[in-house]
Amino acid sequence: MPFLKLCTAFLLLVALASCQPSPEKLNKKVHAESGAYAADIANDGSVSLVSTDETGLLLWPRYATNAKYQWQHNEGEVSQIIDVDISADTKVAVAASRKEFSMWSIETGENLGFWKVGSGSIQEIVVSKEGNTVVFGKRDGTQVAFNPESGRRIEFYGHNETINALDISPNGFYVLSGSNDHSAILWDTRSGQIVHKWPLTARATQVALHPDGKYAFTADAMDGAAIYSLPDGKTVSNLQFLDRQRIFSAARFSLSGEYLITGSPSRRIAIWDIQTGESLTHWNVSLRDERHPNNAAVLAVFFDEKEQLAISESSAGLAEWWSIDLTGSNE
Repeated sequence: MPFLKLCTAFLLLVALASCQPSPEKLNKKVHAESGAYAADIANDGSVSLVSTDETGLLLWPRYATNAKYQWQHNEGEVSQIIDVDISADTKVAVAASRKEFSMWSIETGENLGFWKVGSGSIQEIVVSKEGNTVVFGKRDGTQVAFNPESGRRIEFYGHNETINALDISPNGFYVLSGSNDHSAILWDTRSGQIVHKWPLTARATQVALHPDGKYAFTADAMDGAAIYSLPDGKTVSNLQFLDRQRIFSAARFSLSGEYLITGSPSRRIAIWDIQTGESLTHWNVSLRDERHPNNAAVLAVFFDEKEQLAISESSAGLAEWWSIDLTGSNE
């Protein structure tokens, strides 16, 4: 009987998967000729920022044929950009190498500052609206919340191993961090106090905060991927998948708080129902050609349920846009 039940459940999942809506690709553009190392998409989907080996940082408006700006993180020397972030109001962007970070105006293209860190190596970086708060996470587990205008900084020691993922509330008051120490922490950048701490079954691979503070998402390197309600921190759902190890390389909540969109290192994008944790649809990003690697990590994702539009940036250097019809899929 257990075997029959297992087979029945598997067939049901296959049947559900076959009913998922297929996305229609609207457009595809090369944003990094030799591939991208890091990328972010604005909260309104209007621009993307990608870091490349050959051209530094490129800011791309949606569907544009040419980049709006090309920025050099450090003109004095070549340094690999390991992370980038666009503020929730699409006014500023930050980029980080292991030892430095920079800030840029998205409106004018002006460089707003360049800073070096003292000790340790940067792993992740995020920025709030107006660029008022920059938070970077280090390989030693330390996080630093920094105000570029005043110079004020708070160091947070809630983790004791490498920070693998960060997200920040639009106002800069809260940061969600995930670490190799098998935990995710929501903390207050004004006081350095822990708001919530969630234990994970393995190292954290991805985190996300809903922009209005409704939800938090955490994922680890095994089969743990959960959505929590805020401010109480209670579990809303666990993402439903059969894989023993589902790694997420990108994650973002839709503005309405109905959906979560994720990307993986193995090309896959999926959209999930927040309340049930069920996958509503999934598909793969494109590869380039025979001259490029035969796989692509999804670096950034975006989903606008009003426009029914999904956007991705991948390590293949491609930006892609899809029309997604989820009408009735979560009813």
